[in-house]
Amino acid sequence: MNRFNRPPNGRHNLDVFLLLLLVFIAPLTLHAAGPPLRWRWSNPRPHGNNIIDMAFLDGLSLQVCDRGQIYVSEDLNLWIPLESHTTNSLRGVTALGSRIIITGESGTVVYGDSLDNFQPLSLGTSNWLEGVAASSNLVVAVGDNAAVYTTTNGIDWVLRPQPFTTWLHDVAYGANQFVAVGDGGFIARSTNGINWQTQASGTTSNLFSVEWIIDRFWAAGDGGRIVTSTNGIAWQAETSGATNLLLTASGKPDTQLVAGDLEVRLRETNIWQNQLSSTNSSPLPPWSYLSSFWDGRLFLLGGRSGMIVEGFKTNGLGQTLWVTRNDSIRNWLWHVARTPNYYIAVGDLGTVMTSQDGIDWFLELIPPSVTNNVFLGVGGSTNHFVAVGNLGAIITSADAIQWIAAIPRPTTNDLQGVAALDNLLVVSGGNGTILTSTDGLAWTLRPAPTDRFLSGLASSPFGLVAVGDDGAILTSTNGIAWTLQNSGTANWLYRVHYAGGKLVAVGQSGTILTSTNGASWQAQASGTVLWLNDVDFVDGTWFAVGLQGTVLASTNTTSWANIGTITRKALYGTASHNGQLVIAGVEGSIVRARVTPQLDPITFLEYSRKADENFFLVAGKPDQQFTLDNLTNITTVSATNWVTGPKLEFLDSSGTLLIVQPRPPLPREFYRGTLVTP
Repeated sequence: MNRFNRPPNGRHNLDVFLLLLLVFIAPLTLHAAGPPLRWRWSNPRPHGNNIIDMAFLDGLSLQVCDRGQIYVSEDLNLWIPLESHTTNSLRGVTALGSRIIITGESGTVVYGDSLDNFQPLSLGTSNWLEGVAASSNLVVAVGDNAAVYTTTNGIDWVLRPQPFTTWLHDVAYGANQFVAVGDGGFIARSTNGINWQTQASGTTSNLFSVEWIIDRFWAAGDGGRIVTSTNGIAWQAETSGATNLLLTASGKPDTQLVAGDLEVRLRETNIWQNQLSSTNSSPLPPWSYLSSFWDGRLFLLGGRSGMIVEGFKTNGLGQTLWVTRNDSIRNWLWHVARTPNYYIAVGDLGTVMTSQDGIDWFLELIPPSVTNNVFLGVGGSTNHFVAVGNLGAIITSADAIQWIAAIPRPTTNDLQGVAALDNLLVVSGGNGTILTSTDGLAWTLRPAPTDRFLSGLASSPFGLVAVGDDGAILTSTNGIAWTLQNSGTANWLYRVHYAGGKLVAVGQSGTILTSTNGASWQAQASGTVLWLNDVDFVDGTWFAVGLQGTVLASTNTTSWANIGTITRKALYGTASHNGQLVIAGVEGSIVRARVTPQLDPITFLEYSRKADENFFLVAGKPDQQFTLDNLTNITTVSATNWVTGPKLEFLDSSGTLLIVQPRPPLPREFYRGTLVTP
């Protein structure tokens, strides 16, 4: 169950109340939602975006990430996605009074006076604004090509040209001055954000982070380099023992922390300790840590792929304990398929994960003989599933939960393609390998007219199709005898899928081929040169996924739009069920989106109150959005009388939300829930 505490929007409270449910009337025919889709993370938890910067503001923890993602939490457990209205990468966050200001890719600025009303703007530059800091009345943003911008309100920005050209990576405010750091050990200081004086840092290492911690600036960068200064002018080297790239610094009066690529060092009583060391009672996971802060109670570290770790002491003399609340699988996932009851995702280190709803994923036990194998493909028939991988690894299951290994392995070639034709299971792989089986355990090698790696297999009404390296396409009506077809391309065709009366193959350099019979193929313009790794069909729309978070959409397979998703990580597999699209990729990435909207009305389950707060327990479908609207006079009900509440969402598989709101002294008030649809 989600718990969400939001400031009131209008009047939301009462002494005598009535709950009204607004039933959303669905049209007779439901149509797929047009792009852009609303994406949510299923794995890792709570999300998989790179956490580039963090801030602790008014009791809330805020994270800014790649692909324009912003997350907020009041308890470090539930992280709520916020709408930034941009897909550009966000790089730095600060606050000017009550206004939150975020900077990022290509001159992007996002600002907001409330969490549900961020506004984007562009400074009209291709320079990335990597760092931002604020005094009580001035904000300074710095970035590529010595870019320096200032603002007094977060909206009106002024470029401040500088005599230097060094790329700047971060900026901090302290001791009545701003300090910026950059390439080659560059440091400059300014009292007004306009005129900057360069300072000798004593290092030529690139500096990527600078923070004002209690009584001095701390700058960190390449090779574990750290320099400090109490006045921004004279800088001294600090030796922490770190040798890898450092990207963040934070601290409190008696403790300082630096972290980066496989580095986390903590300084207490002038002694540095390696927090990744196995000698710690709770060592940190070895990872790339990009951001950190001290919130008055604990350290919070944010890293690549949404890694979030808390550090705290249970007593003043003990070691800092490090806790990861969401111990998610982050192994690379190479393929995902849908059975009648489950999604199945497979990947590195023998990873097999299943999910009934595409939201909650569970790691399955596999035979010990394949725990070190990389599973590259999964699929099968209605009640007979097969996962295949490198060195000829094959496991099979009747329920996607209990898996048995095929021993001995029928080949030492890597295997990747999986399909079924009636009761015949078929897999394909390296050196033109094609194997068939009726039980998933005993396999027969079938001759193939190619020695190319066959990475994709699909069944269709006119038989099986295998695709692979060097534009290889093979067809078969029975899975035993195979015919080589002319694809018209030398690009690797990575996967192939049949739906809606068409075969669609995708692969290298954005290649998309289509066919209505498996024998003749037509090339389609994809609009990208990136690898496309898989393709699926959901409610009249085709989706192709690939490198750098690429997601293409098409309703006719000839015109494709790049709709993207919430990650720039490589995506390798996609599957769908009941209008839901699920995509998997590197570092355990699994994202989902509703292609067909869920229009079931929400339900008020329970209401309670105390002296100054209302409590609403509301139920709906996971990923549905709605507003909790209010009205003070039921006798004047009309569409214009209702005060629209903030946008809310069922964020987990429970489909419930506990809403807590303050209670003003009103005699009565009425509520309704209104679905927000694409």
